[in-house]
Amino acid sequence: MHRAFVGLSALLLSAKGAPVLAIPPPPPNDVRIVKVLDGRTIVVTPYGEPFKVRLACILAPQPREGSSDLAAKATLEGLLQPGTWVTLSTRSKTADGVELAEIIPVGSTLPINLRLVQTGLAALDRRAASPCNQQIYREAELRAQAMQLGLWRPSPGTGSRQP
Repeated sequence: MHRAFVGLSALLLSAKGAPVLAIPPPPPNDVRIVKVLDGRTIVVTPYGEPFKVRLACILAPQPREGSSDLAAKATLEGLLQPGTWVTLSTRSKTADGVELAEIIPVGSTLPINLRLVQTGLAALDRRAASPCNQQIYREAELRAQAMQLGLWRPSPGTGSRQP
C-alpha cells in the first residue's frame, strides 16, 4: 500500500477506496484530562490507563484547610475540563511514584501551575527540589502577595495574611 505523508498525518485508502486521514498518536507528553481531584492533583490519560499527576512547584491548600482549596479546585476544573489536551512538562516523580509536572494546555505557553500562583490560589513550594523556574514562580507569588490575592488576602477580623 502506498502512503503519502502530509506533515504528521497520513492519507490512506479505506476498504471502499475512499481517502481516510489517519491521525497519529499525540506526542508522548500530551495527555487528556480525566478529572480534577483537588487544588493541585489531576487524573490524566494518554490513551491507556489513567494516572495521577500532582502540579509541580506549588503548594495549594488541602481540602481540610477550607475555602481556599475549593477555589483552587474550582479554578482547575474551569481551566482543565475533562477531555482537554495538556502537555506534561518538566516531569519528575515523588518518592511514592506520583508524577509531578507543570501542566500546559496544548496551544498555550503558560503553565497552569504558574497561573494558580499568579492568582494567589497556590504558593511556591520551597521545600521540594523543583524542576520549575523558581525565579518566575517567586516573582508571581510576590505580586500576588502585594495585591493580596487568594491565600494572601487578610484574614477576616485579624488584618493578617494567611500562609
